[in-house]
Amino acid sequence: MRSRTSRNRFAATIRRELAPYPGRLTGSLRDTLGIVMALTLAMTWRVPGISLALALLFLMQRERPGLTLRVAVQIFLGALLACIASLFWVQITDGTEIMRFVGVVCGVFVAAFLMAASTNPLFWTIFGFYGFVDLAGWDAHRTANAIVSASLSNVASLGLVVLCAVAVEYAFGTRHPVEDLDRELKKRLKALELFFAALSRSESVSQRDELRSARQLLIQFAHAGDSYLNQLYDRVKDSGEPTQISLGIRYRIALLTHVLQRSVPLGFRRVSPPTEDDRDSCRYIAEICRNLHEQRAHATPRAQPARSSVLLGEIQLEMIRYAQSLHPDSVTPQFEYARATKNPPKPFTHLLPDAFTSPAAAFYALKLTLAATLCYILYNAIAWPGILTCVVTVLFTGLSSTGAMRQKQFYRFVGAAIGGSLAIATVSLLFPNTDSITALILIVAPVAFISGWVLRSRQIGYVGVQIGFAFFLTALPGFSAATQIAPARDRVIGIGLGILVMWFIFDQLWPTRTSDALIAIYGRIHQAASQIEELLLQPASGERQRTFARLRSIVSEELSNMQQLDSAAHFEGGRHRKQELRRSRRIMQEIEEQSARFYSAALRISEV
Repeated sequence: MRSRTSRNRFAATIRRELAPYPGRLTGSLRDTLGIVMALTLAMTWRVPGISLALALLFLMQRERPGLTLRVAVQIFLGALLACIASLFWVQITDGTEIMRFVGVVCGVFVAAFLMAASTNPLFWTIFGFYGFVDLAGWDAHRTANAIVSASLSNVASLGLVVLCAVAVEYAFGTRHPVEDLDRELKKRLKALELFFAALSRSESVSQRDELRSARQLLIQFAHAGDSYLNQLYDRVKDSGEPTQISLGIRYRIALLTHVLQRSVPLGFRRVSPPTEDDRDSCRYIAEICRNLHEQRAHATPRAQPARSSVLLGEIQLEMIRYAQSLHPDSVTPQFEYARATKNPPKPFTHLLPDAFTSPAAAFYALKLTLAATLCYILYNAIAWPGILTCVVTVLFTGLSSTGAMRQKQFYRFVGAAIGGSLAIATVSLLFPNTDSITALILIVAPVAFISGWVLRSRQIGYVGVQIGFAFFLTALPGFSAATQIAPARDRVIGIGLGILVMWFIFDQLWPTRTSDALIAIYGRIHQAASQIEELLLQPASGERQRTFARLRSIVSEELSNMQQLDSAAHFEGGRHRKQELRRSRRIMQEIEEQSARFYSAALRISEV
């Protein structure tokens, strides 16, 4: 009976993760189009290394074109810097084996340290990955010209892929700014609906989990502010057809942003909401948001709650004003909202505040370097270069806690197995009858679509990344049809070896439990809460606003990390697993209390 229940729960989880939602189909199609474009150009121009570059496309965030461009620049510059550094190192050391080994160790350590200590970990992940690939290429003992050409070709193919991805996002992501603006407003209304609906019934464990998930989404939108919405509005005006949007849109953008920011502290109360009147008010606000999201004629319900707390009452009134502003006879001003929130410019800070004062980044770098070095020595000692994915596994799945590491490794292994199986079937059954680029595209496009679809799952998205990795690296080794299935086998064996080495180092020799990572998050949020309370005593100034923006960014990022660790805690193993889960839950409650303290002070600053 228990096994049947587990199977039903697993099947329900998979169905929920793979279920369609607005934007998932179009996003997967954009991914497929970008891959098809890059593959066609690479095959036409004969650019080597396209298989690795195509796999890295799935690491790019594509929520909006501007973000896609920033991530693309990070990925490309990380690979370019790694190429320059590896060639420089080989040049000054004459490429001797012992110095290549030292170069791999130093490169992995620097990348690992900055992955943990910088605000741009993806850049340093790509740097470490390509630095290892470029230096490991010299182990094949080919000619210097061939190795240098391969390194430069990897950068060129990556540039081609990210260029195609950015072009597709800008071509299809900004063509209809009116629809984009309407969709972004609906996303925020849906987030408010889910949040207040969960807030009104947070009693059972599953409902508390639902509240945490809804609160995290709310924090993301509140932290984003109104800048992107105003950019879309300005784009509509520049298009020459501003009549496509309803009057008062500026008012509603600012009003909705203000409601999002004022709603965040409500999710951190120990008992939420504390009274039945507040529950009624939460249900009332959720109904307003649902009616607005579904564009019903009467957005405001007729029966209003009689009493509620002051903050809930003000949020309820603001949502009523939002609904009333949609009617032509509304007396709501149709220009700027008097209390519109403006996001101060975010200061550029590449390193975290405690990058050199806390030993966490150095310890993490030492563990990751030790694991990568052992894998590098092992696959060279047995002369099996095909399993170099053991080092890649260390670089991409070496996370701060053992639970998060196991979770990502499990997803990586499953994705590699699925992608490798698809590649083996393709090489064995389809490639013998493939004789043109058109046939190759017809084979690659469905797999790219599947990878993009799985990639957009809430929890198992990393499986989609690995499906693409395994398939492209096996099925697209060059400009002719693949005839070997050994790469898929070697890739899975390499991943297994990397997982085994990381289990020994990260779990047995030098463990960092989920609760330890949560304690570090607690310390940073506690420090941010103390600093923002000190800001309340300072007069308003530009420096104060910049500090406020920096602290809010830190807390938002740490809460996102806490959300990931919440699900990763279930992957903890050992005899003390239940005790570890209880300890993690207790620390998360303490983090929520400090977050409530922070956002309460932040609300007072934003309203000054």
